[in-house]
Amino acid sequence: MKYIFLTINTLLVVFFINSYSFAMEKNDKYEEINRSFHSFNDSIDQNILKPSSEVYGLLPDFIEKGITNIISNLNEPSNFINHLFQGEINYSFSSLGRLAINSTIGIVGIFDFADRLGIKKSSTDFGQTLKSWGFGEGQYLVIPFIGPRSTRHFFGSIIDAGFNPVNYGVRDEDSIISISPSIIFVLSSRSSNSDAIDDLRNTSIDYYSSLKSIYLQSRGVYLSDDSEDDDEFFNDIFNDEEGILPEAQK
Repeated sequence: MKYIFLTINTLLVVFFINSYSFAMEKNDKYEEINRSFHSFNDSIDQNILKPSSEVYGLLPDFIEKGITNIISNLNEPSNFINHLFQGEINYSFSSLGRLAINSTIGIVGIFDFADRLGIKKSSTDFGQTLKSWGFGEGQYLVIPFIGPRSTRHFFGSIIDAGFNPVNYGVRDEDSIISISPSIIFVLSSRSSNSDAIDDLRNTSIDYYSSLKSIYLQSRGVYLSDDSEDDDEFFNDIFNDEEGILPEAQK
């Protein structure tokens, strides 16, 4: 925890020193390098992730569902801490309750018994925590091997990684073991969104611009405090008649 708080303090200093660049502007100051990284990521996706996710997709549905549930359960410590930082005590303890129930009765999260008991998942992240503290979204970035991020989302992801218990459990293991949870997460996400991603890629005139637009809009909706605006956006955008837009992700 000492490392986590030291990292948070360091990032906050960076935010304050460069506060002028963290306005809620959706400009693309680094478009040239972003497009280069986008092309690199697209090549990785098409040549490695797509065929690998197709093999992963051959798993029986109940196994895929169990893996998805485990990944979701591993995010609950981050949800708990971030809701706490945001002053959302009820959501915070709901996340803690979900973690306790699904890690025990649900067998390390394979089964989502908490949901069956009426304790619904409420996802958040440190990017949303920073928003609640008054920090702007920042610049649009494309991170190698990761994909679209705003500056705030990228810094928040670094902090959230410190909240994930897996990173502590495997940090002293061999490299292939330590990165395997991330690989499984990526394969699961790619497999779940395969059709939407491929359709968007094949139908977009400018794939980079399409991904940027969808990311910024979905991220804006995800961080919105107005649930009615969220519902209206998803009805208008993600129920598009042509069906080429993918499901929004965090």
